[in-house]
Amino acid sequence: MGDLNYKLPEYFGIKGVRATKERGYFLCKTSDGFVKIHKTSNDPRDIIALYELQKQLIASGFSQTDLILETPQGAPFLQLGRDIFIASRHIAGQELDLNNKNDIALALESLAKFHTAARGIWQKGAPAPSLAEAFMKQTSALTQVIKQVNRRPRMSDFDMLLIKNAQFYSDLANTALHALNQTNYAALHANALESGHICHNVIKEESLPIFQETCYILNLSEATINLQLADLESFIRRYARRSNQAIPIGQLVELYNKFAPLPSTAIYILHAQLSYPWLFMKLVSQYYSKKRNFTPIAIESRMTEILEVQENYTRYINELI
Repeated sequence: MGDLNYKLPEYFGIKGVRATKERGYFLCKTSDGFVKIHKTSNDPRDIIALYELQKQLIASGFSQTDLILETPQGAPFLQLGRDIFIASRHIAGQELDLNNKNDIALALESLAKFHTAARGIWQKGAPAPSLAEAFMKQTSALTQVIKQVNRRPRMSDFDMLLIKNAQFYSDLANTALHALNQTNYAALHANALESGHICHNVIKEESLPIFQETCYILNLSEATINLQLADLESFIRRYARRSNQAIPIGQLVELYNKFAPLPSTAIYILHAQLSYPWLFMKLVSQYYSKKRNFTPIAIESRMTEILEVQENYTRYINELI
């Protein structure tokens, strides 16, 4: 393949530019800004679907994303032997700071504008299951794990932490499910699936960089068709657990609502979503299904961290209602 530092830009139609090798990708400075080129394991069909989604978002008025670039042959990827490369706009921004009020306002504005542009434009994405189904599945899994642990002749320290706190978290889960079922969530979710509303689905600080007083939304490869409140819930949950909570939860909702008006029942749906103990459930599921390898110290430390922040987290989200 020759020297990729020189050849890769040319394959994507970038003339007279040498790529600089960065950590895991190549970076090219062009007259239109920076272009990032990297190898991917994604299937070409998934790359094309993402490219089409990005084009539709831009056509709908949302351009704050890392648009994939076409090759001179009109394809949104390049295949060299067994390797597949993608070129996209590189957003040289700073990672979102959850303790910076200006960053938070910019992020919620961008998220709202993204959701507005993403309403009903994509029918090819994977539909997300309803929260009620997800709640019941996770709660049932916890019940099975408790039975499994209680049959053990000798419990580990993590087993004992689980048994000590299982009833509390089981009650939280059931209360959240009951609260969700009292809202019109099911109808809103069904409408979102039918209409093709898009959720980012993986809201993290690194996906929301701030560049020139604008928040960009990157990493759309996991996008799903879902009720868009799921992204807002994910953002608020992250803020509640990782920030100094200087912004009241109601103000977070209003910052979003200013650019994308929410349904009248939104605060009750959001509260039910936020009340469900996802982190506890996820950690228990990962540990006992053996999907991940944890050292005893690491798993106990993670569980302890979840337990320690619960009271403060619950107090904060309860301010919503």
